[in-house]
Amino acid sequence: MSSAIIIIIVVVGLLVGGIMTLRSSARTGMPSKDVLERATRHARELEAKDKAAGASDEDGRRGG
Repeated sequence: MSSAIIIIIVVVGLLVGGIMTLRSSARTGMPSKDVLERATRHARELEAKDKAAGASDEDGRRGG
């Protein structure tokens, strides 16, 4: 009976330790908010350039 209690305590301790580790390291690999905003802005600029280039290509094909 006492060995079962010890095993339960060890398992609960491991679960709590694992949860605390996940909780503390969840955002470790995330870049800062400024970096994310810069990347979003850059992606929008590239998309706008691609759309503009695609529109000029289509105009050239229609006229030729």
